[in-house]
Amino acid sequence: MNISKNQIVMLSIGGVSLVVSAVLGYLAFDAYSAKSEAAESSESNAAAVRSLLGAAISPDPASVAAVNKNRDALAGWTEAAVSTVSAGDRVIDADVNEAAFKQKLVDEARTLSNLPGGADGKIMKDVSALGFPDFVVGDKLPEKDQLPRLQRLWGDVCTFVKALSDCGVIEVVRIEPGIAKQPQAAAEPKDAKKSKKRKKKDAEEEKPAYTEEKYVVEFRTRPAALVKAVNALATCERFIVVEALDFSREGDAIGKALGEGDKRGAGAEQQSSRPRRRRRGAAEAEFGADAAEQEGAADADKGIVNDPAKEDPFLVRASIATYDFGSAAKAAAGEAAPAPEADGDKDVKEGEE
Repeated sequence: MNISKNQIVMLSIGGVSLVVSAVLGYLAFDAYSAKSEAAESSESNAAAVRSLLGAAISPDPASVAAVNKNRDALAGWTEAAVSTVSAGDRVIDADVNEAAFKQKLVDEARTLSNLPGGADGKIMKDVSALGFPDFVVGDKLPEKDQLPRLQRLWGDVCTFVKALSDCGVIEVVRIEPGIAKQPQAAAEPKDAKKSKKRKKKDAEEEKPAYTEEKYVVEFRTRPAALVKAVNALATCERFIVVEALDFSREGDAIGKALGEGDKRGAGAEQQSSRPRRRRRGAAEAEFGADAAEQEGAADADKGIVNDPAKEDPFLVRASIATYDFGSAAKAAAGEAAPAPEADGDKDVKEGEE
């Protein structure tokens, strides 16, 4: 049996097609197997992640011990810090009445005005410099709800005046107690549908842990006493912060001398040396070299740099802030605003009902 040429060609083509089909089938099966394995692996990993997310957390005992140790250390440091900064907190007398407090103001104001100073031997010319004209000088009685804050303000004023007098300040010119803060516009809440309980909790969390009072104190002093006064306020047991100091000299001899020098001009400086040489020569001829040296020393004493103790005093304007921490501050804050908390509690109870 003879196989023709055409049959050989057809058989070859069929064999090649069979081989190609077998290779393509193997590749398709391999790809499908790889995809199935990848899907199974992805599902297995996702199941593992879901099991981890839902599993209970079991921290290491050593980590728990370290966290507890750090927490105890932080609590101890916080307690020590609060005890230190609150050592000078003002104690509020809740039993004092309006008349008794006014009498206390008048008596202590008289004592403070007689402290030693440079204003006719006293620290101030008049008790009105203490900043309570309605109560110290006038006949007005303070309001009952103002007494806690007025006690803090008056205690700070007494501290300032005593410290300035002890440091040798010449005169306390004016004290402006209780500078009010600028009111801020109320911002729209981000979540208007927030529950009243949540709003009350947020308000309690945002409440500061201290009370702050600001003052402006003006006094006359010389440089050495100014340094002593600032250091005394900074190291006082009362938590006092000197926020700013503005001072000017009442009689500015340096500026005056510089202004006169500018008016005279450069030509006057060249001519000024000739009279000095003539006076020196005349002194040497009449009294000798020693007298000439004394005359030169007298000219040197007329310079614009002098002994600070002989200079005119400064007029100082100090911006001062005081802070109360601890139980005393919390008690005063509670007395100052009891009404809003009561209304909030009432609203919460009505909402629950």
